[in-house]
Amino acid sequence: MKKNTKKLLAIVFMAIFIISTVSAAFLGGGRVATQANKSTGLTITGTPADNYPDNKRPTFCETGPAQSSKYITEFKVPTACTQPLAIITDPAGNAWFTESNTGNLGKFDLSSKTFQEFTNTQWQKGEKSMMWGLGTAQDGNIWFTDSQHNLVWKFNPADKSYTRFTFPKSSGTDGSFPQMLLIDGKNAYVNDFTGKKIGVFTTDHIGPDLGITNIPSPGNYNFTSTMTTDSNGNVWYTIWIYQQGGNLVKYDQKTGNYTQYPLPQEIQAPNGITIDSTGKLWIMDTASSFFFDFDPLSNQFTKHVTSPPPTSSYGNASGLIKTPISRPYWNHFDDKGRLWFNEQVANSLGVYDPSTQSLVEYLVPSKNPNWSDCGNFTGQDCGVAQVLDFAVDHNKVWFTEWVENNIGVLDSSIALPIEVNSSDTSITIHRGQNATVSLNINPEEQLTSPVSIITSNTAGVQNISITPQETQFTVDKSKTVNVTISADNFAVTGTYKILVGARYHDITVSKYIDVTLE
Repeated sequence: MKKNTKKLLAIVFMAIFIISTVSAAFLGGGRVATQANKSTGLTITGTPADNYPDNKRPTFCETGPAQSSKYITEFKVPTACTQPLAIITDPAGNAWFTESNTGNLGKFDLSSKTFQEFTNTQWQKGEKSMMWGLGTAQDGNIWFTDSQHNLVWKFNPADKSYTRFTFPKSSGTDGSFPQMLLIDGKNAYVNDFTGKKIGVFTTDHIGPDLGITNIPSPGNYNFTSTMTTDSNGNVWYTIWIYQQGGNLVKYDQKTGNYTQYPLPQEIQAPNGITIDSTGKLWIMDTASSFFFDFDPLSNQFTKHVTSPPPTSSYGNASGLIKTPISRPYWNHFDDKGRLWFNEQVANSLGVYDPSTQSLVEYLVPSKNPNWSDCGNFTGQDCGVAQVLDFAVDHNKVWFTEWVENNIGVLDSSIALPIEVNSSDTSITIHRGQNATVSLNINPEEQLTSPVSIITSNTAGVQNISITPQETQFTVDKSKTVNVTISADNFAVTGTYKILVGARYHDITVSKYIDVTLE
């Protein structure tokens, strides 16, 4: 691929998904960055931080030490500015992660709290790449993707060797963009994000190339997102144009047939997709605060919403952010049937329990102010650490912080500070009328500061307004707060979900209520 084309693809990708001010040093790829760094303002450290000029290092490398909370413990990667991205766990409970600024794999042992970083001798100094996909094969080898160089890598933990394979481009395209990686049995699936296909290969394949079989994406869509497989071996994924719609695709590997389902118009950037034990598909929309489930039996989509991001994540020093969004990204189910997802610009990890219609969101301790509207206030608790990937291992949720050079682990077995319950799980309102539900908040520990009521809904404020009786208060014993739900005179009829809950420090606990407008 031509360097200018690769640079353009990187710019498009980061503009859509990072949605922030990104240094041209990163977007141009390693070679462009190396040339730019010949200018003044570069202090040579002998570390990967040298891939950025001094004034960009706080933005891409880190702004401080690893942080911790009651629920989350962070660990600083020993090598400076590795930019950890994809992360998985192995059967022994170790966390493995890609280092997008070094080309290396890293390993963290929780029991000894020690890191190992495995040098990739084939990686050229000064190069960097978004290495999104990571997976372990049945034979113990670890595979990962390399979007900048159109490669898929295999790492052998026994002899610590790396083998690289070219990820071929599709006919009629300028190049390929291997993004996420899914290993199902002996098959490995890689979505070509901009190349309109999914590549399939066997992880026990022997030869100089991957022997890839292509699943071409139907239609003329710009992006092919990540994939999941169901119990029948069908491959599910999304194809889309940013903010212009797309389809959910089911591909039958036995017959080669496609079935397409138009995505709801509200979905603008459907990235994460996973499947639950009942066969429902769950899709995250990175351009909003919404996520959706799809029932293949009824062909119906249901829309869900996260809580509003905490102000500390987006800052709003300029006052221009009127409707902050969370941008849910990737998703995975745990062994309790709960759906986990990362909220990129809310600097949070969320977990939705379908059985209780509840949502818990954990705020990540570290924050980098250079990626948010934080102003110039020194020491301000503001920003995002760019939590771009995570992995679920029983009660532990491992994640990476791309711009803080940390990995972190969340322990979901630790008791929450508050319990939240709603008097109703569903209500019906006629247009122009309202109804009241009661929110009960029980402290599970001694609370040291006030609790705030949070609300959001999938219908939009033009259809539904939500007014709590109180918005902030001290909770030293069980407290009930009335919440008024009002329907506009010209509201669009239908069934929507509203989210009502309570936020205490770095934890938000909420309940969903189905509201039918008639």
